Amino acid sequence: MTKPPGDAREAAAEPKAPVMARSAAVSAFGVFLVLGVLTASLTASLGASLPFLRERFGAEHEVGRVVSAYNLGALAATVCIGLLGRRLNVRAAPPVLLAVFAAGAAGMAASPGWGAYLGCAAVTGIGYGGLALTLNTAFARGFAGNSVVMVNRLNAVFGIGAMLGPLAAGAVGHADIRLLALAAAVCALPCFLVGRAGAVLAVPEAESGPRGGRRVRVGLGLLPFLLVGLVYAGMETSIGTWQSTQLVRDGWSTQAATTAASGFWAGMAIGRLVVPQLTRRLPGRTTLPGYLAAALAALLLAAVPHLAVVAYPLAGLAMAPVLPTLIAWVSGVADVPQQATSVLTLCCMLGNAVVPSVVGRSAGRAGRW
Repeated sequence: MTKPPGDAREAAAEPKAPVMARSAAVSAFGVFLVLGVLTASLTASLGASLPFLRERFGAEHEVGRVVSAYNLGALAATVCIGLLGRRLNVRAAPPVLLAVFAAGAAGMAASPGWGAYLGCAAVTGIGYGGLALTLNTAFARGFAGNSVVMVNRLNAVFGIGAMLGPLAAGAVGHADIRLLALAAAVCALPCFLVGRAGAVLAVPEAESGPRGGRRVRVGLGLLPFLLVGLVYAGMETSIGTWQSTQLVRDGWSTQAATTAASGFWAGMAIGRLVVPQLTRRLPGRTTLPGYLAAALAALLLAAVPHLAVVAYPLAGLAMAPVLPTLIAWVSGVADVPQQATSVLTLCCMLGNAVVPSVVGRSAGRAGRW
């Protein structure tokens, strides 16, 4: 039975859900792998590359500024995308940001002086921060009911790259650490089809969010999501910062404490691949509190010295899907998805900076370390 003309017009007027092109998705995975390798290698390579950088640019320069410049570039990209909001040309953003990242990385490899090297590191960071933000938002919008799983997979690929980064840094750091930046630029170029992800971001937003709920603007309506992001990021960084200190204080050897610390990050990597797949049929309002409650239970278990080696990987497993799930949820309910994701990212950065220091001071006053 055919539909009446009126129904057909209404169906035609309904906004279509954006769909991510397969080539764009594959390229995005490649981009995130490269981002993970370079981002982790910049930090891990400082010790190995110190002799080369001092010989190349002079012993008076502080090598840690490279990481600072890279992160400041990422922060600048995040803030700019948030401020631009609807004025941002989202269709053009992914290819432009990929070009910025590749140009910055190539510049790091060819820099004749220290100032140019730092400047190119900042440019590379701009590409990194912008790509991480826009591609996470595109994945959150481009897979309908499977978005949470796909955002988790995208970030799991970044984690794999982050695990490979220190290995790559150790292999080339003593010779010429700039080879890593050159390799990142070369490997980013074949991922040019990631530009198609902008088509997903350019699809006009529906008037309502998931399940017919009204979309919300960046502000008080997103406050609960932002608070969860701040607390989550603070928990993750606090565990990475203080878990070894706590374990050594409880009588563990340095080697055993390091093993427990690596177990947490392994749990994070595995959790982003496995947990969302198991909970994909459950709504975010059910899974998010469940993830956080499980992580809290695991951290309480970590207070028992002989159970910490199991508790920290379990905490990583539980916490792994939290941020990707938040990104997918915020992108689904926000009036301007990329702007909301930008504000969420900034809240996470604030949590990374503030919460670990609060935990350290509180523990110090209590005599824990």
